[in-house]
Amino acid sequence: MNSPTDEQTALIRITLEGRKMSYPDRYQQENLLNLHKAKMSLEQAIDFLSQ
Repeated sequence: MNSPTDEQTALIRITLEGRKMSYPDRYQQENLLNLHKAKMSLEQAIDFLSQ
């Protein structure tokens, strides 16, 4: 899995800080954060299963 781009990393960071963008950009912001959380969960599951 690839790492997020610099722009995506910035969006994730400001979302985790609790800052929100205006609509319709907020939809993309929240969607990106959800994808990031899913990726992190999958990586944790793979690490757990490979031990």
